Amino acid sequence: MESIQWFVLGVLFTLCVFGFAYASLRVKAPWYAWGALIGGALLVMFGIAWAGSSFVEGMPSSGAMGLTLFCGPGIIAMTLAWRYWVAPGLKGN
Repeated sequence: MESIQWFVLGVLFTLCVFGFAYASLRVKAPWYAWGALIGGALLVMFGIAWAGSSFVEGMPSSGAMGLTLFCGPGIIAMTLAWRYWVAPGLKGN
C-alpha cells in the first residue's frame, strides 16, 4: 500500500512541476504568486503523505488531522494565488 502512495505522490509532484513550468511560460506572475503556488502544492503533498502513513500505522485520527491542517491551507493558498495573480494573466494572452 505504501508503494502506491509514493507512486501517486511522485506522479502528483511531476504533474505539478510540469503544470507550473507551462504556466510560467504563459503568465508573467510576481514571485510571491509562484511561492504561494509551490508552497501550497508542497503542503498538499505533505498532507497526503502524512495521512497515508498515519492510516498505515493505524492512527486514522492523525491522518484526518494531517489532511485538515496541511492540505486545507495548501489548497486555499493555491486557489487564491491562481485566482488573483495567475488567472488574470492567462486571460490577457
